[in-house]
Amino acid sequence: MAKTQTPTPTKAIIFCGGVGTRMWPMSRKKSPKQFQELIGNKSMFQTTVSRVLKGFEPEDIYVSTGEEYIDFVKKQAPMIPKKNIIAEPVRKDTLGAVGLANLFVYHKFPNAIVAAIWGADHIVRDVKGFNHAVKKAAEYSNKTKKLVKIDVRPTFPSEHNGWVKIGSRISKIDGLDIHEFVKFIEKPNEEKAKKLFESRQYLINTGYLVWPAELMHSLFKTHQPKAYKLLEEIRPALGKFRQNKVIRKIYPKFEKTSIDYGIFEKLSKKDTVVIPVDIGWSDVGTWELLFESLAEDKKTDNLIKGQVETSGVKRSIIYSNVKDKIVSVIGLNDVVVVDTQDGLVVCNMHESDKIKQFINLLKEKKLTQYI
Repeated sequence: MAKTQTPTPTKAIIFCGGVGTRMWPMSRKKSPKQFQELIGNKSMFQTTVSRVLKGFEPEDIYVSTGEEYIDFVKKQAPMIPKKNIIAEPVRKDTLGAVGLANLFVYHKFPNAIVAAIWGADHIVRDVKGFNHAVKKAAEYSNKTKKLVKIDVRPTFPSEHNGWVKIGSRISKIDGLDIHEFVKFIEKPNEEKAKKLFESRQYLINTGYLVWPAELMHSLFKTHQPKAYKLLEEIRPALGKFRQNKVIRKIYPKFEKTSIDYGIFEKLSKKDTVVIPVDIGWSDVGTWELLFESLAEDKKTDNLIKGQVETSGVKRSIIYSNVKDKIVSVIGLNDVVVVDTQDGLVVCNMHESDKIKQFINLLKEKKLTQYI
């Protein structure tokens, strides 16, 4: 009987460079939601690192983030080697972030498998199941040289997440089914979300992907030759004293576009497979998603943090981080009230994703000090 091929080495990359504008005013450019203590006494970034540490050694974990957030990463995850922090000097969307992060791994470990943990703002209740899926996806990717997505079965008809259509089951690995990948679906409206939810052909796109580092680098060469050339200009400086200087000089030249548009949409269905999992996964991209993730009884519960008093309030989030101030909410249901030192939002729970539009308005009015 042939032995199962084990990918060696496997490196995890946690991507946490987003600002999280839909959760303003707690999430700000200077202190994004993933570094905030929105849940308990740990930030979502710390919770993510803790989860990944159950399956990886600290030296096998990399963090991709904005240059301005390096101190957050060092303080909240001191066990991760400083040389494993990959800093973007400017925001160039996910194409540049993936290219640079993958290059860090590929340059040092050409035969490595990369486990991309996209987003440090997720709740995963089944940590053991999460790491099992990542390890098995790495094994399969190493064996087949394919991209492997790890996505979750929906628990409600979400309008806030992207979806993935899957095809027939093509294989199985240690209790996990492997399906054909059919296509991505952008965030649907309410009616379409209900149809996707009722079908067994669709999953929620988590952003967890596994790939051979060499394969990803070659995909840049094939589909993004300009970006590939820039990566090759950066590569000789990696690990040297001039590394950061070279990255700051070259990285701003990357086109600002997503990895989905730049590479993934150009791949054939044969290049990608999907592993469906049930790991108690929730996205925390909006205040409503936070409520859906944490409320034990969604018909009556409130999520409250800070000095807050309520009367006749149901299905609401009330957060305050202002000292020597009390927030009172009376006779309202399905609302979000978030109070900070220089920002206050009050909105319908189901309209909380529109906070992003308000941030755009602040930009137009040049009130960027509040973003």
